[in-house]
Amino acid sequence: MTEFKVNGLVIFDREIGENDKLLTVLCEKYGKIFVIAKGVKSMKNRNMCCSHIFSYASFVIRRKGNYYYLVDSDLIENFFSVRNDILKLSLASYFCDVINHIAQEGVNEDQLLRLALNSIFALSTDKYELEHIRAAFQLRVVAEIGMSPDVFSCSHCGKTEEISGHLDLIDGVLICKDCIGKISYSLEENPFAERGLQKPIATVNPSIIEAIKYITGSDIKKFLSFSLDLNDYNLLYDLSERFLINQLERSFYSLDFYKSLI
Repeated sequence: MTEFKVNGLVIFDREIGENDKLLTVLCEKYGKIFVIAKGVKSMKNRNMCCSHIFSYASFVIRRKGNYYYLVDSDLIENFFSVRNDILKLSLASYFCDVINHIAQEGVNEDQLLRLALNSIFALSTDKYELEHIRAAFQLRVVAEIGMSPDVFSCSHCGKTEEISGHLDLIDGVLICKDCIGKISYSLEENPFAERGLQKPIATVNPSIIEAIKYITGSDIKKFLSFSLDLNDYNLLYDLSERFLINQLERSFYSLDFYKSLI
């Protein structure tokens, strides 16, 4: 039996039985772990405040065999203002769903933890528009798992300066406007061709490309510090969502719910 203390963010919670919960916690050093929290649904339980999604806390955890049990906890941040706003709540839930999907058990996921905390904190401050935060999160989270789009040159002619054209949302590569008309994807290259469809692509220009470079390559504390004009923002919102969905090969109910509110 091993007991240890670690800071972590609850990214999912599920009720089990009358008074217990199973918490999915993204921890420093340990990555994603599943923690059985006994009695935390009781108002008298001191760990109740740390047993909800978005709770960032210092947890004392006991490992017994293949299971983790919550022993004690001290709340660091509960992101109360996010919980009190349905739009922010649904968007933060989406962030947690994405990270829960990609985070691995027993692997250091500190960068994902920092991304989650910074993104949810940004929702609580009102410094940025919600769609600004969502677009940046969607691009940065795939970058953190090695799926960052290659936007430094056209994948066909090698052009590097002032590129306008398209981003291939499957392969994550740029195709400049001079090359896009010359490309014909074979069935082997394009699984959509069998249904008469083109590979998913998104329009890009130099401003959007620079924003993508900044979001995916900057210090994680500063990844939200970019700006675009309104039309380019709208293109980035669409691009980032479709890129994430294509890279992860799935969508999320929490995203659909958030979009139904805006």
